[in-house]
Formats: sequence, C-alpha cells, structure tokens
Amino acid sequence: MTAPRWRLAALAIVAALLAVAALACSADSESTQTDPPPTAEATAVVKQRRVDQTPLIKGPVSEDGLQAIFATPDLGVGRNRFAFVLTSAERLSSAPVATVSSYYIPVDGAAPELKQTALALFHPFPYVSRGLYATRLEFDRPGRWSIEASVPDEGEGPRSATLEFNVPESASAPALGSPAVRSDSKTNADVERPAQLATGSLHDPDLYRLTIAEAVDSGIPTVVVMASPAFCTNAVCGPQVEVLSQLKDEFRGQANFIHVDFYDNPEEIQGDLSRARLSPTVVEWNLPSGEWSFVIDRQGIVAGRFESFATLAELRTALKDVF
Repeated sequence: MTAPRWRLAALAIVAALLAVAALACSADSESTQTDPPPTAEATAVVKQRRVDQTPLIKGPVSEDGLQAIFATPDLGVGRNRFAFVLTSAERLSSAPVATVSSYYIPVDGAAPELKQTALALFHPFPYVSRGLYATRLEFDRPGRWSIEASVPDEGEGPRSATLEFNVPESASAPALGSPAVRSDSKTNADVERPAQLATGSLHDPDLYRLTIAEAVDSGIPTVVVMASPAFCTNAVCGPQVEVLSQLKDEFRGQANFIHVDFYDNPEEIQGDLSRARLSPTVVEWNLPSGEWSFVIDRQGIVAGRFESFATLAELRTALKDVF
C-alpha cells in the first residue's frame, strides 16, 4: 500500500531536521575535541580576580555608633586566626581588649547558636595610627556565622558591633599543616634595579636573596610576606615589610626572610593600579586578599598563617615555635 503524499512529505521534513541536528552535534563534538586546553597564561589571567581590590566586609553601624571591619575573611572549618577593626565616626577603637562571641546562623531561620566567647587583643600598627583586634576562633561547620565584639567605652558602658560572614569547608590560601608552595619567586639576581622587586621606598636586599623554593629546601625555617607596601591603604593593612625586616635583624642567620610584592611590575605601576599585574607567586598561593604572612618550618610545612597585618610579636612567636 502506498503512503499518502502528505505522510511522505512529513517524513521527509523530519528526516531533514534530524540530519541538520546530527550535523550540528557533529560540529559541536569536533569543536570540543579540537579546541586546545587553556594555556597556563590564560589560567593565570582567570585567577587574577584583582583580589587586591576586593571590598572590605563591614558590619552595620550599631546603635552606639560602632562598626566592625573584617580583616581575615579567608576562613575554613577548624581553628582560625580571627582579626577585625572596630571604628566609629569619632575614632578608631584602641581599647586593649575586646570580648568576642561567635554564633552559628542556622539555615532554617532558627535563632543563632552561641558557640564561643573569647578575648581579642588590640595590636597597634607601627608608624601609622591604626590597629586591629586578633583572637583565635573555632568554626565547627561551614555556613553563615556572626560575631559580636564589645569594648569598654570611656566613662560609659561597653559598646558593641556585629559582623556576619561565611565560613566555607576550607580556606583559599594554604592552610596550617599544608606543604608550602615552592614558588620560583623573584630575587635580586632577576632584576636590574631594586625598584623592580617591590613598590614602596624600603628595598631591603636581604629579603630577595632566595626564591621561596630555595628557602623552603634550605633546612631552616622561613618567613614569607606577600604584600605591596606602596598600596597598603585600607583599614586592615599595615607596614608588614618593615616588620619583616625587623624580624630578620632579630633572627639573622637562624631563618630565611622573603618578601614578594603583590604586583609583578612595581616599577611600571607608578601609582596607577590599572597597569598592575599580580605576581605569579600570589596566583600560585591562591591568595584571596592583599596582605599575607606565612611561617614555614624546617620540613617545608606552613606553621603560621596571617591574613592582613601581623604584628612583630605574632610573627616572633610563630617563628620561635618552629625552631
């Protein structure tokens, strides 16, 4: 029996559409198979999220005029160094101690769960009129968390500020106990002028004698600072390279001390960050913010980890712990 003409026409149309679809799928498949993988340079560009310009996390201004600014947002489940700035319209808070209570915020909308109460010590920055509070807090699960920080006020009761933040399962930068990244960072031998190694006016040649890889493999502890002195301007950033030089003078010959500028082309920037390129070492270490210090033990393991400004006392203690 011969099929009606309308059915033959319909079948022809369907066959044509299937052929077009097959050709498209074939083209997509060929494209997937022949496209080259992304180059290392392209991957580095993707990773350059301009973390140096990431906005600071700030809490609301409380009824008594206090506001918390987060200094260490790269957290993970476990024990973390937790630092923040407290400020108001009148002044920066510099009370010696703040009381910090941490809360887990349930996803079901239930009331926040009090987890820990700790004391945070105030650490003034040398050379500048800033400072931050630092303590250790334990986060037992990922999710949304908050803290309430209270400081005494002159002649009045305590003033408080709150801050909410996320805690992922793990942090971005190398964690405590992880192997240090053996980066081939720049040294004096790689440049013609010290200004090609670091922004700012301090160019201590002792901080650029070794690559991180060479220092880690040397058999003695290493302190690494990754920061850009000339562009340290926000509320949680301090003169970290100057502190590193002080630490080097105090422990000369007992450890390695390395500075890596956040930018790979400091001499080309000349105050214009739009021309800046992140250091390949910063990208390798997966740093999510603009100022970091690490203490590495004799076995090449990260033993101290400090986001934002770390005081001389904090770094000294962490270094002594690995001797």
